[in-house]
Order: sequence, then structure tokens, then C-alpha cells
Amino acid sequence: MATSRRTDRSEGPTDPPPTDSSVAELSSAQRPPAELDTITIWGDFTCPWSYLAWARSELLVADGATVDWRTVEHDPWHYLSPVALSDRYQGLHAEMPQVLAHLLPDEDLPYTLAGFVPFTAAATSAYAEAYVSGVGQVVRDRLFTAFWRHGVDLNNAKILQTMLADDVRQGTSPSELVQYWGYALDVTGGPITSEGWQVIRDWRAQWQKASGVTPTLVVGSGEPIIGVAAVDWLGERVRERDLLRDDRNREHPAA
Repeated sequence: MATSRRTDRSEGPTDPPPTDSSVAELSSAQRPPAELDTITIWGDFTCPWSYLAWARSELLVADGATVDWRTVEHDPWHYLSPVALSDRYQGLHAEMPQVLAHLLPDEDLPYTLAGFVPFTAAATSAYAEAYVSGVGQVVRDRLFTAFWRHGVDLNNAKILQTMLADDVRQGTSPSELVQYWGYALDVTGGPITSEGWQVIRDWRAQWQKASGVTPTLVVGSGEPIIGVAAVDWLGERVRERDLLRDDRNREHPAA
């Protein structure tokens, strides 16, 4: 992307060197995108808006941005009535057309809904352990892909233990269970370490104070940007940096 242009002038045979004011007068299309402060995002692995926020944030990370992703379970089972529990799948299925309408050109949202929407307490535990072990990004990718592309039950501790063992072994956890045995969570779906428990509590408290909506993002020390607005804000940053690949197909497998 050009940052300056040479133009012919009628006042004389040569152009003066560019000044700070002439650079400032460049159109927005000619200016390089401004550097971003750290982007902190709270999201849930089975929330479609969080999926879009994650996918767009990963493009920004690849372009040099710093993203601090913090996972929350936005609908814990013990807060829901029996009717709400049974409506979770229907609600997500009904929401998908609205989500798809927010896709950027050449952006896709693959989804394979297996007839139910798993709770994500176990996935949140596993991600917390990965986060404190320094391998959060790879585990985050693994969990989002597992649910949206393959319909994996993200609340099944046994499945997640097997799926994430090699990833968490690559981290720096002081816990022998995590570092050497590859346990990202215990058999009940809880974290292994006290640090894992602590970050889950902290993330949830921060998120509830900010909005209680997934996704929520904060840039630097700014005000929270909430829900669809957060997804759209990330989309604007992706567009201005021209980060979407032209060869991506916009495919939406039937739910």
C-alpha cells in the first residue's frame, strides 16, 4: 500500500520535498493502517459471533497485532431452565442466517451442528491451562475448529484430554500432569492447576463487568465494544489491511 505519491506541479521545474503537513493530507486510502493497541477479547467456543471474532482476530495476529483471547462460558448449564436447555440448539440454528449475513467477501463460517450445542465448561478449563502454559493460540484454534468444522462435544473431558495432549505438552506449565502427561483438564472437566482456576474466575468477572455478552472486546484501555459491533469492528480492521485471502470459498454446510 502506497504511503506517498509524486504529483506534477506547475509552479516550478522541481517538487519540494514532502513535509509533515503534506503527508497528513494524504487520503485515508493512501495511508497505512494505524498500529493497534492490544486487543482483548472475551468469547465462547460455541458462539457463532465469537467464531467470527476469533477468525478475524487470527488474521490480525498474523499481520502483527497482539490479541489476548479470554474464554468464558456464556450459558452455563446450572443457570438455565429445562426449557432453555432444550432450546439451545434451535436458538443457534435460527441465529445462523443473521451471522452469515455479516460475513465479509471471501470469508466463510463452516458449521456442523450435531443436533445439540455442548456446554463449554470443559473447553474453558482446557483453554485456561493452555493459556497459562503459553500455548493458548494453538489450543484456541484446535477448539474452535473441533466444534465448528467437526461438531465435537466440547464439554466431554475425555475427548478434550486426548485431543489436546500433544499441544499442552509443548507449553511451559510447572504442573507435571500438564507438562509431562498432557492433561489439559481433569476427568470432571475442571482445570488442573490453581492458576487455571484463577484465570477462569478473573476472565468471567472481567467479562460480566464489561458486558456479559459474547463476544466483547477492548482495545488498549478503551471502552468495551460489544456483540455484533465487536465482530464488525474486527471486520473493519481486516478490510483496511486487506487481509482476506481471495482464494477462500464462502461455503456454508447445511446445519
